[in-house]
Amino acid sequence: MKREHYRFIFGAVIIACLAMTFHNAGATSVKKMTVADLINYGDKIIAGRVIGVTDGFDSNNLPYTEVTVAISESLKGNAKGYYTFRQFGLLAPRDMGNGLTYVGVSPDGFPHFIPGEDVVVFLFAKTAAGFQSAAGLMQGKFTVSEAGLANDINNTGLFTDINVNQSQLTPAEQKMLASDQGPLDTELFKGFVKKAVQQGWFN
Repeated sequence: MKREHYRFIFGAVIIACLAMTFHNAGATSVKKMTVADLINYGDKIIAGRVIGVTDGFDSNNLPYTEVTVAISESLKGNAKGYYTFRQFGLLAPRDMGNGLTYVGVSPDGFPHFIPGEDVVVFLFAKTAAGFQSAAGLMQGKFTVSEAGLANDINNTGLFTDINVNQSQLTPAEQKMLASDQGPLDTELFKGFVKKAVQQGWFN
């Protein structure tokens, strides 16, 4: 494949993948998303353990990183067993063996996945090219740690201006929605998301 072809594919797919998360054509940052946005944009919301992360080129010579999650719970979309999705870009630059190095790694802002980590991921619907990124990019991938559940921006703004009838919430959920940032109780958050999906709070 010629160098010019690499550049074309890289630029075109980045634009396609990121366009739906920008405020507008002049934006320079990814749109901030609340939990309501993530739930609405999420075609599938899965919880589980990352068991595989590989990269390569698909049949159209587009670079991908493939992630497989062993699902412990489906919060939206009824995925079961193992779920595999591909986000745009390689894990690292690759020597193509012809004197060229392909540098089409996943762009800044895309979440990174590590085998063995427990996650909750809000996934956009697959694109026509077969890619499926996290809603809000790094905002839509939450990692479980000893401290709790958090995305790559420490849940900042996750519950800003959320319009929910307080009578539908438990005291623990009310306290969670009052937080500005920081790790969350994993089961509490999953329960809230599942209830919001089932009852259509943000439709």
